Amino acid sequence: MSRLGRSGTFGTFRSTGLAALCCMACSTQDETTDRPLARAFDQVLHWSELRQVVPLDAAPTDSAALAQQFVENWLRQQVILHMAESNLSTEGIDLEDQLEDYRRSLVIFNYEQALVDQKLDTAVSEQEISAYYADHRANFELKDNIIRARWFKVNEPDKRTVRKMEERFLGGKSEQLHELELWLAQLGVSIVDRSGSWIPGSELRAEVPITDTEANELMGRNGKRVVRNGSTAWFVEIIEHRSQNELSPLDLVRQDIRSILLNQRKLQLISGMRDKVYEQARENKDVEVYAQ
Repeated sequence: MSRLGRSGTFGTFRSTGLAALCCMACSTQDETTDRPLARAFDQVLHWSELRQVVPLDAAPTDSAALAQQFVENWLRQQVILHMAESNLSTEGIDLEDQLEDYRRSLVIFNYEQALVDQKLDTAVSEQEISAYYADHRANFELKDNIIRARWFKVNEPDKRTVRKMEERFLGGKSEQLHELELWLAQLGVSIVDRSGSWIPGSELRAEVPITDTEANELMGRNGKRVVRNGSTAWFVEIIEHRSQNELSPLDLVRQDIRSILLNQRKLQLISGMRDKVYEQARENKDVEVYAQ
């Protein structure tokens, strides 16, 4: 019979222990009586461990459900852990050392994070951002064309109607544009407005069926264009553009620079703290190197 079968843990707990456990979860157990509730191989779950996850003010049905779920999860975890410890080769691996290294790293990380949360100055001035931007221009070269633009698409088989729209769109007069906007609203045509923020040129290329060469020409100049394909026409206005390998606009990288500056402050704060506490320990003779 397998080791799991010999334990009988799951079957025994479900058949005989669940009802009693539910009652215990709903009652006010004497905390001094830390009775065992379940066993998995050589590990025993006690009442005190269950009590930590079952609120005293919970309704009886809620308490029973929480207790059942906690014990079931505990049993499953112990079974998997037992099988892993029994079958996993640990040759050349010191798990205790690894766990201790992890514990130390976690304690240090939590302390340093608390220090950062308490003492880090998160105010970054526009002057600091501009200075970093100017000093690190090579780090902010564009990987793609970017634009600020507006566009809309019209499906209209009547070429005369499209020409009238084009006249108003390219005319540039406010009354013509207003008339065009009313016309589009009646047709249920929405205008995609990306004029307030920079977008990659690929977003426009995904909307307008043109070749890469045509796209580069279109996005390489400010102004309005109409692109036709059969009975469909795309009306595009390039408000501003930057080409690949040019310097990114500051607006586009401002938040990145702020994050960089804050991370630098964080590292400086942690490094300064480490140096300070180490020097204090040396002065207090809390640390020393023994002569060999």
